[in-house]
Amino acid sequence: MIQQDIQHLVFDYKTPFLLNALRESEHKSKRQGPGSDFYKKSAFLADPNPARIDLSASVTDPFESIYVKTFRQRSKLDVLTLVDGSDSMAISGKADLVDLTEKSIAASVAVRNDNYRSYLLTSSILSVTDPDLLTQHYAAAQHPDQYHNTAQAFSDIECLLPTRRSLIFLLSDFHWSNEKLNQILNTLSGHYLVPVVIWRSTEYENFPLWRFVQIRDAETDENRLIFVTPKQKRLIESTFADRRIFLNNHFQRHNCRAFWMIDQFSAQQLSEFFHGR
Repeated sequence: MIQQDIQHLVFDYKTPFLLNALRESEHKSKRQGPGSDFYKKSAFLADPNPARIDLSASVTDPFESIYVKTFRQRSKLDVLTLVDGSDSMAISGKADLVDLTEKSIAASVAVRNDNYRSYLLTSSILSVTDPDLLTQHYAAAQHPDQYHNTAQAFSDIECLLPTRRSLIFLLSDFHWSNEKLNQILNTLSGHYLVPVVIWRSTEYENFPLWRFVQIRDAETDENRLIFVTPKQKRLIESTFADRRIFLNNHFQRHNCRAFWMIDQFSAQQLSEFFHGR
């Protein structure tokens, strides 16, 4: 497991939309109430609160009307993490990144005092309440029996989704068929989705020449044994480069932007992602 102090796991996140939640927290809200976010000036009779009288607007009004300042409160955000538990995620090093990223999201949400739920999607839906669940799952997936886990439970994720618009992290390598990718993105389209694409460079770089290696076909999810020639090596590298372009374009068509995590985790880069840097 990649070890880091908890403070190095926390990143700053935000949403591009106003919330409509009753409980107060740190995120901008549609609801009027106590808070520091100025909303508008209102006539005193529409919002009779003497403590918020706008003296400047009232004194200078030619019709001698009295105005008050109206503010918007800040609210809690629902944050959900969906983790791909398919066999391709058990590649050496990738499982550590998944586990670290999920713990980082949980720690960041706890700091903001928002609502958080996390699920591992395999053949069934597992709530991530045990901190060792992901590590144990991927360790077992490295030694599978005849059953091949393709995370079929993603077809049932609609039952997990909050009723109001939420922030959803989707952790996967996205080695899925186009049909599965479209199905999942369409299901999550009503929320602020952040696909976290977790790859290892060993999946497509530095293949030993003149040897047989086993690779996974991203379209069919099947393993294939190939003999690595210089041409095959270039083909593998270009296939992953094309896949990255394809995924970025596909996410854009579904109004979301991916965070790419290749080989290493960085809370700072996650913060920069949310703040557009």
